[in-house]
Amino acid sequence: MNQLIAPARSSSTPPANTTPVVGASPASLSFTAQQGGGNPANQTLSLSNTGGGTLTWTATDNAAWLTLSPASGTGNGTVTVAVATGSLTAGTHSGVITVSATGATPVSVPVTFTVAAAPTPTMSHSPASLSFTGIQGGTNPANQAITISNAGSGTMNWTASDTASWLSVSPASGTGNGAVTASVNTSGLAAGTYNAAITLTATGATNTPQTVPVSLTVTAAPVPVIGASPASLSFTAQQGGGNPANQTLNLSNTGGGTLTWTATDNATWLSVSPASGTGNGTVTVAVATGSLTAGTYNGIITLSATGAANVSLPVTFTVTPASTSISLSPSSLTYSGLQGGADPANQSLTVTSNGSWTANSNSSWLVLSPTSGSGNGTIAAAVNLSGASVGTNSATISVAGGGVTRTVSVTLTVSAASLTVSSNSLTFTATQGAADPASQTLSVTSNGTWTVSDNASWIAVSPTSGSSNGSIVASVNTSTASLGSNSAVITVTGGGITRTVDVTLTLNAPATSSATLTWEANGENDLAGYRVYRATASGSYGAPIATLTGNVTNYLATGLQSGTTYFFVVTAYDSAGNESVYSNEVSKSIF
Repeated sequence: MNQLIAPARSSSTPPANTTPVVGASPASLSFTAQQGGGNPANQTLSLSNTGGGTLTWTATDNAAWLTLSPASGTGNGTVTVAVATGSLTAGTHSGVITVSATGATPVSVPVTFTVAAAPTPTMSHSPASLSFTGIQGGTNPANQAITISNAGSGTMNWTASDTASWLSVSPASGTGNGAVTASVNTSGLAAGTYNAAITLTATGATNTPQTVPVSLTVTAAPVPVIGASPASLSFTAQQGGGNPANQTLNLSNTGGGTLTWTATDNATWLSVSPASGTGNGTVTVAVATGSLTAGTYNGIITLSATGAANVSLPVTFTVTPASTSISLSPSSLTYSGLQGGADPANQSLTVTSNGSWTANSNSSWLVLSPTSGSGNGTIAAAVNLSGASVGTNSATISVAGGGVTRTVSVTLTVSAASLTVSSNSLTFTATQGAADPASQTLSVTSNGTWTVSDNASWIAVSPTSGSSNGSIVASVNTSTASLGSNSAVITVTGGGITRTVDVTLTLNAPATSSATLTWEANGENDLAGYRVYRATASGSYGAPIATLTGNVTNYLATGLQSGTTYFFVVTAYDSAGNESVYSNEVSKSIF
């Protein structure tokens, strides 16, 4: 390594101390603002040393509305002077800035702040009152507006409020000229006249508050009357057969006001849709044969409306005796699957019938949809492998209706699953800060699908799933691992089988190195020692890494990290603490 040459320390006799004198310009400051308004612009006070030596000054003030920045300094400088109107009353306010300096006579700079009285607003509004009219239970009357203006001067900040739950105002506040929208809500109000007030208030106005009377007249709602056509309904169907066609019930309001109606029935075989509505409308009436035996059935549809008398409509349903036939195709179903694998595809069973039927299976692993129908139809038969055993599983589908039952046999063959992994452990070794170790491969042998997962941030597997035989690549990222031994587990799952692979990563600490520095001795009589500086970028030196006492001309720098270039300089210092400039710079790269 090249030797460092410590430069000689130069010494000189400092000039004799002289007395500083504070110079301040201007000699006084004056500000003007309006009461309650914004603060006036800042002003600058320039400071200088009109004497000798060094001027180290501080600036203070004696008024809460006065602020100085900065409050101290050395040599010539400027002080920003700010004033705050705040809650100051109108008038002239006086303060003093005092500038002091070590060894100098203080200087006082008077400050005058004139606050002018704020202008006074006067509130005006139109119209003088509001009147609303609505119908009980009807829609709310249209909104009305109150115009607000400032007939005086200055800024007028106003608020608006009301005295009744049925009355609301928006917005609740504003500045200057504006408008307030008044809204009323007649919901729940009985017929009659209601009175309230809107109060308008403006801070600092000469005529606040102002009151706007509000009246609301609610008239009684007209009474609706339910009209229904036809006056009765009649249906006919065959026992166990399809349901008869739906019929329509027409509703109308033969009275006044608004007709808000509901429709209900009193029989399980009878249904109405929709069950409610407003104004004129139609109701679809449906009947279901279901398990009804032959005979005549009677029901009632009841129509109700708020404020109106109920209307009852009789419904008759005649069920005639049935002659049922059922046939199924195909006569059997066969499925196969792999233990723990995907369920086999659904198969269809065709039903041919002249009546209603129900379907069921006698095994939990066989699911049917739908489980009932009328006339011809199709049943989807789905298999759930998780509920079946390895080997041959048997079940039966039964379809019944009108006293007739037909069956279909179902066979499910489940093959046993297999899953093996080529190794149950992996070992990696690496050095912190160096390249990651090479990836390692695991071989998977399976007769089905499988998935892969790991439980540590420093290990990654790819792919994370597969089918049949395949390979898994395990990669290590040492930047997220800890020094020493790291453990993780790779888990491979398929067909209800789980295999684990233990993974160990040994992460070693990086090696360090050293460098020996030497330099020529400094020959000055008052030499106290040397200071050594180190950096990882040229010229970027902070505090010394070592302070040596006496005329020592070498130093061993240790703990140097591999892959890094280091830069070094040396200075000399004397017994008074004076330090020389940096020596020439040398560097060393550690590999």
